[in-house]
Amino acid sequence: MLVKRILLVIISLGFGVVATFGIVLAIGTTPQVYGPIYFTFTALALAIALGIWLDKFLGTKILPE
Repeated sequence: MLVKRILLVIISLGFGVVATFGIVLAIGTTPQVYGPIYFTFTALALAIALGIWLDKFLGTKILPE
């Protein structure tokens, strides 16, 4: 169970960073211009969104039923 939870966190955070980087490039700017705080919170929001889905499909039961 612990391995699944660690895997969920790693996948979610990785997805959040990669997706945010892609979004920033798609809007035609750089992460420095976008801002480190905005980049961090955008990546965190996307990671949490994916983490909710992964929690259900991996069965880690981090979130209550």
